[in-house]
Parts: sequence; structure tokens; C-alpha cells
Amino acid sequence: MADDTRPESGVQTTQIENLPPRPRAPANSMPGGTAHTAGGEKMDSDGPSYIDAVRTLGPEYYLNFHKRPCVRDSQLQGLAAGFAGGSIAAIVGKPILTASNWAVATWCGVSVVSYQVCQYYRSKEKAGIKQAQDLMEKKRANIEAKKEARRRQREEFERQEELRRKEEERRKSWGHWYEKNVKFW
Repeated sequence: MADDTRPESGVQTTQIENLPPRPRAPANSMPGGTAHTAGGEKMDSDGPSYIDAVRTLGPEYYLNFHKRPCVRDSQLQGLAAGFAGGSIAAIVGKPILTASNWAVATWCGVSVVSYQVCQYYRSKEKAGIKQAQDLMEKKRANIEAKKEARRRQREEFERQEELRRKEEERRKSWGHWYEKNVKFW
């Protein structure tokens, strides 16, 4: 076979040795910070937990839950569907625990879907009301503009009529005849 033609000094090994070391942290993080805080203090944990979010809402949020729009209707529909789903699972012959799980899952699913559908229709209704209010405001502004234009036109007509009447009275007077017909020079 052919002899090895590569140089014995090893060009490849010198290239690898000359590379700078890889950074251990992201290049755009500041000292004392993390990659996600762009400097500043390190966070104690990965972030706020679910329990922290629940605590920030306060007891009024949970005590008045049933008073919010769409909640009562969606819960009633979910309750009926959960009863039906659990009953069907029990009739089919599922164990009590499994039928109960089916009832709870059906209640949750139907309640969430019913709530979202209700919210969608409410948002569409609000958009329609907003559009109707805008249309009424435009119509009211248009009517006001027409009234203002008629008022200005009436005032202009009355002003022109007053000028015409004064000119007529001036022409009927002796002073007009005198100025027009008598010349001294």
C-alpha cells in the first residue's frame, strides 16, 4: 500500500490547541444574574408556583365565583352532563370508582366547554353593542351637523334679507334720490 503522506508534526492538533475555551454561561447574561433575568438577583426557585398564584387572588375571588357571568349556567350544564355520564358508565357495568371518575371528567369537560362558548357569545354580543353605539354616535353627529348647516343657512338667509330690506329702505328715502340726481360740481 501507499505510505502515509501526512506531515508528522500534526497540523490538526495545533489548530485544536489554539481555539479559545468555550464559555460556561450564556454570553448575554450579566454577572450575578441568570440567562432569563438579564442581570439582577438570582431567583430562589424556578418561578412562582401555582399555590402562589392562587394566594394572590384573595378570598373574594373564590367566594364570589358563582356571581360571574356564564359560571352558573356552565356549572348547571356540567352537573347534568356529569350525572348523565356517570349514570351511563354505571349502567354499562363499570365499577363505582370508574363511573365516578367518568362523572367528574364529564362534569369538568362540559363545564369548561359551556363556559367558553358562553364567553364567546358574550364577546360577540359586546362587539355588536359597541358597533351599534358607534353607529348611533355617527348618526347623531350627522344629524347635529345637518341641523348646524340648516341653522347657518337660515342665519345667512336672514342676514341677506336684512341687507336687502335696508337697501330697499335706503333707495326709497330722499337721501338716495338726492345723492343720485343732484350734483353740485
